[in-house]
Amino acid sequence: MPQRPQSAHQYNTVISPDFLEEDIYPEGYPGLVIVHHDNDELVSAHWHQGLEAIHIIRGGGTFQVEDQHYMLSDNDSQLISPYQMHQGRTVDHSQGMVKIISVTFNNEVVGRIYPFADRFLFSLSAPHANAEDRKNLDQLMIRIASLHEQQETASAFLLNAALFQLLHLLYTRFTIGVRRPESIRSGRNITRQILGYLANHHTENLTERTVAAYFGYSREHFSRLFRKTTGSTFKSYLTKLRLDEARTNMDRSNGPITDIAADAGFPSLTSFTRAFTREYGITPRQYRREHLQIDQTTFQTCSDDQHGKQQFS
Repeated sequence: MPQRPQSAHQYNTVISPDFLEEDIYPEGYPGLVIVHHDNDELVSAHWHQGLEAIHIIRGGGTFQVEDQHYMLSDNDSQLISPYQMHQGRTVDHSQGMVKIISVTFNNEVVGRIYPFADRFLFSLSAPHANAEDRKNLDQLMIRIASLHEQQETASAFLLNAALFQLLHLLYTRFTIGVRRPESIRSGRNITRQILGYLANHHTENLTERTVAAYFGYSREHFSRLFRKTTGSTFKSYLTKLRLDEARTNMDRSNGPITDIAADAGFPSLTSFTRAFTREYGITPRQYRREHLQIDQTTFQTCSDDQHGKQQFS
């Protein structure tokens, strides 16, 4: 049976120099099932050739997929396409331990049944997917978690059946296109190393020249390589990582904006404000005021509803 991670606060198996997660798949199954229970568990930046699906049964977590940040909570799901660099961290749950299931499919197994399976891209908002498909996805993930935790030997048949049913649903309803053949990993992929390095170090004082030197390139060659493989300049990619980090922290914290900017890696409040305004159309202070108003309105609505219920009863 697939095994639950043993580490209390850090999960990852074998990570290669280019951040490929290796040797993780159990025999007899099309993928690895993990049910995370720790309230503060870190999954370091990595990628794999197979599709991964995540579902929050209880609790929540912060997830980064390439240069996008996500905050997931109860009943949310996330799909991670093959080759996408990603990392995550569970978030404390006030009602007890979190319960988050992830299913990572073994591309060697899936590819024998569905050729070029690793070239497909996935999204929960795929044009073919409707509300019923998303409901079926959530229910399948919950069922897989339940079967994974059962001890009966015969439950392995049902777990395999559910995993293949999940594959069928994902490949028929949640695909949004295919990856360019030239971007498929062939041997050692330096781009994966670079993106993994940026995912782990983007809050530090990085420049294109210093990162290029770290990986043994001239700045000019590194710049061409980075743009060709990511479709973005190094500066734009790094700024997007930092902006997503800062906005996530603004949503979760009332701390000073200056500190949030610095913690995300921006050299100054001015540079942060300029980048934030250019990306989102409003300043960080305006963003915070608007979200504070939304939170206060939501709180007032909940209070009014509760008052109305008390009066009615």
